[in-house]
Amino acid sequence: MYKKKIKKVMMYFFLILGAYLGIGYLLHLVIFPEKKPDISTYFKPGDVFYSAAEKAKQTVLKQENGFVYCSAVIEPFAPGPPVHIHTEFDEVFEITNGELSMLVNGEVKKIRPGQSLHVPKGTPHKPFNETADTIHTKGYIAFPEKFAFGLSQVYGLMDNDPKFGKSAGTMLQMILLNNSGFDSYLDNPPLMVQKVTGFLLTPLARLMGYKSYYKKYDVKARKQ
Repeated sequence: MYKKKIKKVMMYFFLILGAYLGIGYLLHLVIFPEKKPDISTYFKPGDVFYSAAEKAKQTVLKQENGFVYCSAVIEPFAPGPPVHIHTEFDEVFEITNGELSMLVNGEVKKIRPGQSLHVPKGTPHKPFNETADTIHTKGYIAFPEKFAFGLSQVYGLMDNDPKFGKSAGTMLQMILLNNSGFDSYLDNPPLMVQKVTGFLLTPLARLMGYKSYYKKYDVKARKQ
């Protein structure tokens, strides 16, 4: 008798979950899809996206073949982003002056002019500046265009939404950004948990009014 009740409860649970996901994704992807600019032609040389919270500025050099190439400036005592993981691209850090700190797999490394640090995808890392120098990157940093588009939105949210990073809503917001190509995840909980949770909560995030693109954070309106 007890096993039959459990089986019945589980059956109803999966029916409700299936209906929620089916209807939710139909609304999200088909009936009410998000309206966004054409990312393939979005960035132009000289476009800037800046984060006062991270004290970092990216300046676009060019966009081609699915990548956005940027130079970066890291301000004095910049805290940088949270520790994060990219799953689809590596990063190489080089600078022209000063000393850039990099937390990689829990270990702080120092980068100086003439040196480079390769951070493979899947590696938890965080750049930051412990000095009073304004640090300039050498050459360019290549981002997948969807990531660059999402980063410009994240910078806007960080600097203009007082609740960003301090509420449960941040998780729902980040789920939509991750789904749209912002390939940046926290180092904990495990990546698979984050992705499954994102898949399950995407319809809820849209229902609650979250989006992956806000026109007010468009780089065209945020030039420095």
